[in-house]
Amino acid sequence: MSALHLLRDVPIRRKLTLITVLACGLALLIAGLALVAYERMVFRSSMVSELSTTAAMIADNSSAALTFSDPASARQTLRSLSANPHVVGAAIYDLKGAVFAKYQRSGLPGPFTPPAAQRRNLEVFTSDHLKLFYGIVLDGERVGTVYIESDLAEMRARVQRYFVIMGLVMALASLAALVLATALQTSISGPLSHLAEVMRGVTAEKNYALRAVKRGDDELGALMDGFNAMLSQIQAQDSALQEAHAKLEKRVEARTAELSNEVLERRHAQAELERTHRQLMDASRQAGMAEIATNVLHNVGNVLNSVNVSAILVADLAQKSKAAGLGRVVALMRANEHDLGAFVSTDPRGRHLIGHLDNLAQHLSGEQAEIVKEIDSLRTNIAHIKDIVTMQQSYAKVAGVSEIVGAVELVEDSLRMSADALARHQVAVVRDYGGAPLLNCDKHKVLQILVNLVRNAKNACEESRSPDRCVKLHVSSTTDRVKIAVIDNGTGIAQENMTRIFNHGFTTRATGHGFGLHSGALAARELGGSLVAASDGLGHGATFTLELPLHVVDSPEVARG
Repeated sequence: MSALHLLRDVPIRRKLTLITVLACGLALLIAGLALVAYERMVFRSSMVSELSTTAAMIADNSSAALTFSDPASARQTLRSLSANPHVVGAAIYDLKGAVFAKYQRSGLPGPFTPPAAQRRNLEVFTSDHLKLFYGIVLDGERVGTVYIESDLAEMRARVQRYFVIMGLVMALASLAALVLATALQTSISGPLSHLAEVMRGVTAEKNYALRAVKRGDDELGALMDGFNAMLSQIQAQDSALQEAHAKLEKRVEARTAELSNEVLERRHAQAELERTHRQLMDASRQAGMAEIATNVLHNVGNVLNSVNVSAILVADLAQKSKAAGLGRVVALMRANEHDLGAFVSTDPRGRHLIGHLDNLAQHLSGEQAEIVKEIDSLRTNIAHIKDIVTMQQSYAKVAGVSEIVGAVELVEDSLRMSADALARHQVAVVRDYGGAPLLNCDKHKVLQILVNLVRNAKNACEESRSPDRCVKLHVSSTTDRVKIAVIDNGTGIAQENMTRIFNHGFTTRATGHGFGLHSGALAARELGGSLVAASDGLGHGATFTLELPLHVVDSPEVARG
């Protein structure tokens, strides 16, 4: 969670690059460690096999010396081990377990002391040595034991070389991943950064003539079309407002010059002011539509981060798959297919074949599970993006049209548009729906009110710094009214502000604009309802209740009557 917090304010292009490099480096590290572990296991097996072969030769050549009690001949046989620079020492035991002859590599700091004899074939790895006991058999009877002790210097050197190679490969692969991610991340971050720049320009300069440049027909392209269409509507409303204001000023100036028609002019001026006020309210509602589009943009951007991470993980798993190891096993089996049974039972590599296949099967099964998991995540996130864009487009098309819709459905849509922000700020959502009442209304206006209320509740919870942040949505109905309450346990509202929070331009937040609640109250009134607030003061949360007329469906009996 701390790593995600650190990346929260980093630009998206850097996030994509950093995530790609880290994922690639981690996958290479895991694969390299697995390869080193596998090579160490194979080398240990090969070392046991070679030392066993040497011990068998010593046993064959020393059986006569044991039979005829010729220690000198046995020592001569053991001296042949000097050709192997890693053999520390060796010994031949008689049937009673006494040392019959022994060998010590020259240059050792102290004398070589063989351990107690074993009555069975045995190999033991310690931290720095391999100790092997091998029986001496003559005419089917065990007449003694050969003991050989070897150091592990060659294995340690080989493992060190693998670590050096793994480090070089990781460095080169990470550099390649950095270059590739830097080159490709612009396909995702570019359109989002461009859209964010346009949004900042509109917000800072109040320039509604700005437009986002569409770069494709995917979901981002559809989002840009919707965003540009919304800006066009706001620009038209703004132009109409300025034109009306200019006309009003000219008419007032001209009419005030006539003292004879003062009462009539006042009436005309009042009508113009009322019309201008209505246009102001329309512009305010268009600004609310822009806020909904901003919520959609944030949701899509965050889901695209998850899509990119899953895609990188799937590609990396596919590239680093251990499936190639299966080909090597098949090649080994084909090389010995003329006598596969003997190869599996006697050859050292064959005896480890089944275990290697089992490990490979488990690894491939794990890879398959990870890839399936990431593909499911990709499908879920892509479906989420489509749902968000489809929802935004559907609401953009129905503005001003009344239709029958469920109150709970509108509440759920507002939560989906704010889901990412609620989750990012760890705000829990509690649903308390009493039935499924219906509304006959302009559902775009209702959604605008609900999105604004949910966002205000989230902000209040975030500013409270409470560990158990919670927003509760309560839906209930009476005989003719539907009540939708948004309840939070956030900062609350000071009593002196309770009569001012619905005034145009009033806000207590540094980044607030002060027309969200005002336009929401006006929209509720136009819908034939009301929007009211309640709070027990600072630190005690707040409740905003939207009340709208209930749509009553006549029963068949009443309709026939």
